[in-house]
Amino acid sequence: MLNTRSKVVAFILAVVRRLTGLLCVLFGVSLITFTMTYFAPGDKASAIANARYPDVQGFPPEILDGIREEFSLNEPFFVQFFQWLYRFVQGDFGNSFASNTPVWDIFVANAAETFSLTATALVIGLVFAFALSSIAVWRPGSLFDRASVALASVGAAMPNYWLGLLLILLFAAHLNWLPAYGTGSPSHLVLPALTLAFWITASQTRLLRAFFLEAKAAPYIETLRLRGVSETEIFWRHVFRHAAVPALTMIGLDIASLLEGAVIVELTFARGGIGSLLAGSVLSRDYPMVLFLVLFSAVVYVFINSMIEFLQEIMDPRNSVWSHQQAVPSGEARS
Repeated sequence: MLNTRSKVVAFILAVVRRLTGLLCVLFGVSLITFTMTYFAPGDKASAIANARYPDVQGFPPEILDGIREEFSLNEPFFVQFFQWLYRFVQGDFGNSFASNTPVWDIFVANAAETFSLTATALVIGLVFAFALSSIAVWRPGSLFDRASVALASVGAAMPNYWLGLLLILLFAAHLNWLPAYGTGSPSHLVLPALTLAFWITASQTRLLRAFFLEAKAAPYIETLRLRGVSETEIFWRHVFRHAAVPALTMIGLDIASLLEGAVIVELTFARGGIGSLLAGSVLSRDYPMVLFLVLFSAVVYVFINSMIEFLQEIMDPRNSVWSHQQAVPSGEARS
């Protein structure tokens, strides 16, 4: 019981340390991002004035000075940074320079497109990766195994935009089966999702194959075979669980990287979403939107990796809080 309590305390302390480290990471990302926007070329007051009055050419100094006073643009760097950070923590993300609309409202209007794209691509990619790697390790060195490795290598080396253009050329231009760009129906989601899913499949097929082969080569697997345990039970109860612990880390990294891939895919297929919103905000120097989207990506990346680490703690028997409780009955049985 004392050992179990010490493990619980150690686990809680580890969570606190990770949360502290994650907050430091987010603070560093916010400081770096704000610094880049602060020293970016161009006059922020002019950018805001152009967004508010798009039909006006040239602004008198009085208007620009009023905008600088309104947004505290004349304050020193750290005063501006901590004022922005204080408002951000309170949920005040500011208004877009381009439309003078709250940043949060613009984000909500575009987030659904990106989330549907990334979720669909993730499910398709992981299903194909698991199927290919599972069949490949059943007979290592077979023709199917070599073909799976070759397909994964080609997919890892192929840029998303190039694959997207090939799919547009085949299924939209030549066969006329699917729309080439835009949003509005499930058919518009097929080609972008396949483009992202192919990258997930290529990345995870190689990794899952390596993890499965490593798990199958463990000495206890042969012992299970000698005891008459079926290959199906060995795979699902032992090989799969052993390989899932390192695979979760790589899957988490790929999930976080989907936002990066979504930027290119959404631009390639002219889709609305967070990716195209970020690209447009950078081009139009919409700094409040850029700051929010960069920090949102950082929060998503940090949150996903934290959840993956937490799941690893649960799935790995060596780190499990309950592993001692599970080991006690077996020890008592031997005695």
